[in-house]
Formats: sequence, structure tokens, C-alpha cells
Amino acid sequence: MAPQSVLTTTLQLLRDKLVDNSFLAHPLIRAIEEHGNLVKVSGSARVEQPVIFGETTQLTELSSGWEAVNMSVTDPFYSAKFEWSNFTQPIILNAVEKAANKGDLAVVNILESKMKNVMLSLKKEVSKQVIQGSSGKLTTLQTLNGNGLSVGGTDILAANTNGWLEARARASQVNSVGGLSKATFQSQNWFNQFVDAGGTLALSHIDELFIQAQIYNPGGKTPDIMLLSPNCYAAFLALMDQRIQYITVADRNGLNSEMVATYRGARIYVDPNLGFNINSAVIAGRPAVSGYLLSSDQFQLYADTDGWFNVGDMMPVPGTATEASMVFCRMQLVTGHLASHALLLDAEA
Repeated sequence: MAPQSVLTTTLQLLRDKLVDNSFLAHPLIRAIEEHGNLVKVSGSARVEQPVIFGETTQLTELSSGWEAVNMSVTDPFYSAKFEWSNFTQPIILNAVEKAANKGDLAVVNILESKMKNVMLSLKKEVSKQVIQGSSGKLTTLQTLNGNGLSVGGTDILAANTNGWLEARARASQVNSVGGLSKATFQSQNWFNQFVDAGGTLALSHIDELFIQAQIYNPGGKTPDIMLLSPNCYAAFLALMDQRIQYITVADRNGLNSEMVATYRGARIYVDPNLGFNINSAVIAGRPAVSGYLLSSDQFQLYADTDGWFNVGDMMPVPGTATEASMVFCRMQLVTGHLASHALLLDAEA
């Protein structure tokens, strides 16, 4: 039977392997890692993202050069506050499993299967919460979905008033992101882009989102991440025919290369969590959220250095014939600019 030192060492080796290998990454996590949007920090009570609303000083036009210059100063800097989301899930090995699988290698294989299962479970739940906001377990993690959720014609979740992207026109957006109200700071570009495809996707719908997001992006960049539902992606491919381009993308270690489709420079990721029907007070028919277009330079996934799928030592559980190791996560999705992100509605065909 494997000694404790073998179990502890194996856990750390498996953790590095499973976190780094892209085969465990869901589309959202893969997109974030491939665009360099994973920011690791040590400690802190919360993540505070600087947001600039307005100008510091005022312009004065000169005719003779002797005009009085406007020297008034305003503070355009605000802070969007995002509280950390902390969560954990155990890896458990019982005495019967250890006894039935003799030898270090046998126990290692069981540990790898159990750790892979836990890692997949965690990443699935993170993706579900960020895309849909429907996780009942990760309620403190930010979500892109600023709408409610409907299943089978029944509204199961009310509108998430802290969700980033709302399926409504700019003037009607009312959510609060990072503690900053869209209604209050709407004129300072604290709102998201939105297009309703009306049930049938056209390239003009996606192009409109690209144009609007680029106009409002501080750097003039277009979205470079497209998250699409499976049905929306199929409709998109039918429109694109042979015009779609592919690039080879490797993980952050330069390994595990794969082909990724692109459109107007944006990488396309198909996420099974998209295509969900919304519960909205302003849009009838409970249409589906078909896609998100995100600008990678305007959002980050922050993670604590000791909370990015961090694996503890295998320890006996008192009163049981089991040993457990806790996988701990401490992370949060943050943004400092909403108008460079977009939502595509009802484009499933």
C-alpha cells in the first residue's frame, strides 16, 4: 500500500499536470488562458479594478493665446469592487480502495482518476456560473449573464442584477457591475453592446457587434473572443462557407497545439453552456443567449497564487476510513470597461 509520502507527492504532480493540460479546460477557461487573461496575485481582501469615467481636465480653445485657460480639475477615477469567490472540493480515497489496489502505481492511477474528476467538476461549475449565472454553489463568482434563466417555459431564475451583459438596449440597462450602476454611469460607457438576431443569424448581426464594441473600446480594438452556442456556431459556419480561417494555438506552456477558428481576428470557442433561454421582463418569448463577444484587454480572471486549483496534502478524516485532500480555489472575474463587450441574442438558426 502506498505510503503517505507517495500520496502527497503524487497529488502535487497530478495537480500540475491536470491544471496545465488543456484537455481539462472548458472553452471559457481555455479562452482566458490562451489570451493571457489569467492574473495571479497574492492575498488581498478583494479585487479593485480602476474605472475611468470622464476627463481629468477641460480643453480650452485659443484664438490670441491670451485667453484664460480652464484649470478646473475633476477626478475621473472610480473603483469597481469585486469580492473574491472562495470554494473547495475534496478528493477522497478510502481504505478499501487502497487495500484492493496494491502497489504505488495502482494507488497513483486511482488518485489520477479521482483528481481528474474533481478538476473537471470544478471547471464545469466555474464555466456554468460565468456563462449562465445558474450555479447554486458558486453564487459569489461573477457572471456574464445579466438576465434571468428559463427552462421549459418556466422562469427558474430572476434577472441577475449584478450580471455584466444584459439583453436590452443601452438606455434600458439597469444592472450594477462591481458596485457601479449602469443607470448612473451609462453616459460614461458603463453598458454592454447588444443585438437581437430575431431567430435567424446573419453576419450583419455579428458585424454590428464588432463595430459597436470597437467604437467604444479605449484602444479601438475589436473583440477577440467569440463564445458561441453549438447551434449558433453551426449557423455561423453555414454562412461563412469556405471563408472561415483557422489558426494554430498552443497552451501557455507552448504545448498541446490545436486549430482554432477565427473571424475578424477573434478566436471562436463553442461553449455548451450557451444557448440557454432567458427570463426577461423586457423581451417576450424567452429567447436564447447565443453568444458573447469579449475584448480580452478589458477583462481578467484574477486568482490567488494559493487558490488556483491548489491541492492540499492527503489527510485522514476523523471517524471514517478515508483520507481526503482539499482542492481550494480563490478567484474572481473582473472588468473595467463594459461597452467593449457584447451579447448576441436569439441566433440559434
